Amino acid sequence: MKGLLLSCTIAFLSFGVVSATEDAYLPGQPVPFLQGYNAEYHDHFYTTNAQEMENAITLYKYNSEGDACRVFDFQAPGTVPLYHLLQPTVVDNFYTTDENERNSVQSSGYKYAGIAAYIYPSAVYGTVPFYRLYNPTVHDHYYTVNENGKKAAAQGGGYVDEGIAGYVFPV
Repeated sequence: MKGLLLSCTIAFLSFGVVSATEDAYLPGQPVPFLQGYNAEYHDHFYTTNAQEMENAITLYKYNSEGDACRVFDFQAPGTVPLYHLLQPTVVDNFYTTDENERNSVQSSGYKYAGIAAYIYPSAVYGTVPFYRLYNPTVHDHYYTVNENGKKAAAQGGGYVDEGIAGYVFPV
């Protein structure tokens, strides 16, 4: 029986069904939350969809800033939606887990763009805070898991610390 199990496992792995590449993610596991930035519009953009990020880079001149963190692209137990809204006049991508806030900002010109990801509303094992900052001068929302990045943006970058958007997995 052990020999059969070992043979099946080797056959399974040899066909490349399971891969240990950097880009392979197991179903049910957190995925990269890709971060882009457009210097012309002073706008940060986030998505779990690599093609959507590629379109932002190609069509709208965003630069990839890599993975902001890891999130779920489905509603895992205990997670809540991270709503994505866009203010097209000033070009600001905004993300919130608060349904009331989502509804409220639509009255100031933000358009609902769907659910960007699913994150935890409070800390669970292995997660870190996903800080939310806003620069009122350039109308940009910026999100980070990096405490030093948060401090630098608030101290010298003109950003106001708006607290914690939720909890995510670090890169």
